Amino acid sequence: MKAARANEYRRLDRWLHWLALAPESSRRLAFDLERQFALPDRSKVVDGAARLGEDDPAGRSVYVCGLARSGTTILLRVLGELDAFRSLTYRDMPFVLAPNIWAALTRSGKQDALPAERAHGDGMLVDFDSPEAFEEVFWRTFGESLPDESCDGMAPPTDDVMSAFADYRALVANPRVRGAGSGAGRKRYLSKNNNNLMRLGALSRDTSATILLAYRDPVATAQSLHRQHMNFCAVHARDGFGRRYMRWLGHREFGLDHRPFCFAHPEMDPALSPDDVDYWLDYWNAVYRHVLRQEEARFTLVNHEALRREPVGLLTNLLRTLGIDANIAKLAELISPEPPSAPPGVAIDEELLQRATETHRLLCASERNLRPAQD
Repeated sequence: MKAARANEYRRLDRWLHWLALAPESSRRLAFDLERQFALPDRSKVVDGAARLGEDDPAGRSVYVCGLARSGTTILLRVLGELDAFRSLTYRDMPFVLAPNIWAALTRSGKQDALPAERAHGDGMLVDFDSPEAFEEVFWRTFGESLPDESCDGMAPPTDDVMSAFADYRALVANPRVRGAGSGAGRKRYLSKNNNNLMRLGALSRDTSATILLAYRDPVATAQSLHRQHMNFCAVHARDGFGRRYMRWLGHREFGLDHRPFCFAHPEMDPALSPDDVDYWLDYWNAVYRHVLRQEEARFTLVNHEALRREPVGLLTNLLRTLGIDANIAKLAELISPEPPSAPPGVAIDEELLQRATETHRLLCASERNLRPAQD
């Protein structure tokens, strides 16, 4: 009987994930109901204008993004330790567009579990309350995907979509049902979404927000992406639900459904395959060349290796910029001084390496970089 119940629960769990994440109609309905149930007071908003800055109950939001395997998760985890922020967590799955309704429905059966290593096999532990990258479900529901199926891209979000996104931030950070106050009592919305590389300009329109754009040594990133791609291709080949789950979340960073960003695709060598580490180095170069061209967008670059070398100095400056007091030394302990050990790399094309090295040099020299505090 126990085995039968376990199998039935697994089927029910998968069905709920499909219901919440697959049909667009379900996602839109969940968000509409969530707005009615938990949207905080919008009395300051005039004529439905996009909510930004102080009129936004989740104002001064922080967005963490960057190419996958560039240190975005550790940035999210460090900032997620601060009481100033609230983000989506594993506990909000699968109804991430209605987190407060889902919390109310599951309150009596709230579960806890010991931290376990995530599917990446990179030593990062997660539990139900770990913040995670689920925001893309919103954009996949309300944004407009580009028609090119060979790459991952979206049209610039409209004003209506940005207004809905302001509602979504408020529903995550300061829902009415949690009794969120105003001013100092408000939480700030925090997200990690690597796909926000596609919408830097739109997010920059909120002058109260901070965009942290992480980058890492190109060879280390390419080798890590290659390993994860091969790992998830194997996982997806034996687990169809896992593959669909990643697709529903908009995660195409690697695996059988990998798609490069459309903004990077034209600059990449079409002869290279994701099964080759050179592909990922070529991809890294195309992505960060695009980043360097975003002169109008507002973002702060975070050098992953520099953060490992000088966590106290960089976090001190970051939290000063964000206007947050915290125990910097304790937060710095979350950042390992050395990257996890990796198997020996494979040979890399020399010309690709030279191009990526030059792009990395330009990133490191940019005035947009987060610098360590001087005192």
